[in-house]
Amino acid sequence: SSGINAEYGVAVYPRMKLLTDYPQAVLGLTFNFGALMGYTAYTGSLLSLTPLALYSAGICWTMVYDTVYAHQDKADDRIVGVRSTALRFGDQTKPILSKFIAGFGWALFLAGLAAGMGPTYFVTSFLSSCMLLRGLSLVDLNRPHSCWEFFIMNKNIGLLVRLGAIVGNFL
Repeated sequence: SSGINAEYGVAVYPRMKLLTDYPQAVLGLTFNFGALMGYTAYTGSLLSLTPLALYSAGICWTMVYDTVYAHQDKADDRIVGVRSTALRFGDQTKPILSKFIAGFGWALFLAGLAAGMGPTYFVTSFLSSCMLLRGLSLVDLNRPHSCWEFFIMNKNIGLLVRLGAIVGNFL
């Protein structure tokens, strides 16, 4: 039943671009639902800080990368009536996304504490937050190619978090 809830989010996401200024939040809630499903499937319970913190970290991360991604299309979006956090946040995008990056880092930290992860996990989580902040400081939100480069860089964030989670179980 959890998987069906996630699929509902996937189905409504495109429509949210016409109904709300926050479709990136809907995407974050949907894309990161796997943290809850996976933890529940593995442990048989959702009653832990770990999956909720991971879910929160994923939502914060999605808000960051997808808001920057949405800046690529903001001129066309205004014309056709598509809504986004890029348009809503406007000139305040970087300060707002900095707060989401802080939330991402704190949520990863809490997840690691709750799961009893080793030091490697915390180092890679910190580095991933630093990489996001550095990328955000460098991206030119008025240049679509710069936004695209930031978006693509996020695969490295995901790899670093995953590596930290795997190795952090042992070291």
